[in-house]
Amino acid sequence: MSKRSARIGTGSAHTYDRLPPAVALADASAVDHLVFDRVGEGSLIKWQLDRDADPARGYDGQTEEVARTFARHVAAGLTLIGSFGGANPEAAGVAAAKAFAEAGATGTKVGIVVGDDVRRTLTDLDPVLPELGRHFNEVADDVITANAYIGAEPIVDLLDQGARMILGGRLCDASLAVAAACHDLGWALDDWDAVAMTTLVGHLLTGGSGLTGGGFADPPVRVVPGLHDLGFGMAEVEPGRFTLSKLAGTGGMIRTDVVKSRIAYEITDPARYLTPDVAADLSQVRVAQVGDDRVEVSGITGAARPDTLRVLVGMRYGWKAVAQITYGGPGCVDRARLAEEVLRKRMEPMASEVEEFRCDLVGCNALFGDGYAGGPPAEVTVRMAARCTTQEAAAQLAEYGTYLYWGPAGGGAMEGRVEPAVHITDVLLPRASVPLSVEVVTA
Repeated sequence: MSKRSARIGTGSAHTYDRLPPAVALADASAVDHLVFDRVGEGSLIKWQLDRDADPARGYDGQTEEVARTFARHVAAGLTLIGSFGGANPEAAGVAAAKAFAEAGATGTKVGIVVGDDVRRTLTDLDPVLPELGRHFNEVADDVITANAYIGAEPIVDLLDQGARMILGGRLCDASLAVAAACHDLGWALDDWDAVAMTTLVGHLLTGGSGLTGGGFADPPVRVVPGLHDLGFGMAEVEPGRFTLSKLAGTGGMIRTDVVKSRIAYEITDPARYLTPDVAADLSQVRVAQVGDDRVEVSGITGAARPDTLRVLVGMRYGWKAVAQITYGGPGCVDRARLAEEVLRKRMEPMASEVEEFRCDLVGCNALFGDGYAGGPPAEVTVRMAARCTTQEAAAQLAEYGTYLYWGPAGGGAMEGRVEPAVHITDVLLPRASVPLSVEVVTA
């Protein structure tokens, strides 16, 4: 039976986000669903490498903790929806069910979305990767991950089956709230205006504490109360509008200027914001303060969803070297420039193994180029970063950074490190070429 409104709260905005703000929402019985955005491209690559090393691994390491933490809330009717599955959704689902059982929430259904890993499909279709201008199979040996953004449809299916925790791999962050709201309110997934509006709900909630003022403070002009302990936001969704709020007594604020800044976050074309579920038009959105820490949002419309799904491909891209050293006091900029000159000269013999190289004087030119107003800074950090074809070349460059201890006088806080470099590129696939499946395991 459809509800009059859907109550959805933020669970997290990224891997290993803070759990206490979400627990507070659950403790207050303020929401019926928590949406957890957990996956970024870097974490997905890490999880895939973990699974390659051990087929039982490769999912969000906080999955079991989340299940145990919210077990009593789930038993009381709360639903958790998130991208905990990483590169191994099936293993994540089994682990979550076991954790629920151990916490006393036996009988809890865990829903699993499978099918976002499309490496085999890309091998079969061999499309051109637009950014690289090369066919997929030309670079396949370097590919680590290839995951399609998955929309709300399989999540709604699992909600219909009574799943209380739903997880997958590359679930689109906005789609988590779309599924929750459309399920609760009985809205069809081809009701484009409704899906567009709930897409914006998901976009805002999976921004985490950004919705309550995180990243907004700019004293003395913009002051955010309780910035040290920001709460998470929640949305009450009704036909044609939704209202954002937070728990009383938690840090931060729900205010129109903050909400507007979060609507614009990572949006390139507000008139056509594309997700797996809809082409949302946010260009006429209306935002109004309707109470203390309460903002109403309306005016969102939508058009039919794209015929394609976006796939992000993660690739090995050589090796990255990073080194830095800090100088302070009179003449620090001149000494930093000399250190940069030394680094560049030391690099010359291995130039054929260096694909990219840059050196910044942090405090002088790293953000805005050469020149500074009001006189020279009191301190400056020289930061070198390079991408190399071999691990040996990267290690040599990183070591050269630590050698700067013997370079210009007065340097300190040296650091040099080497790590694999990765590159993320994208390609579009026909929706029909990405078959999805769902399964349910019971605690």
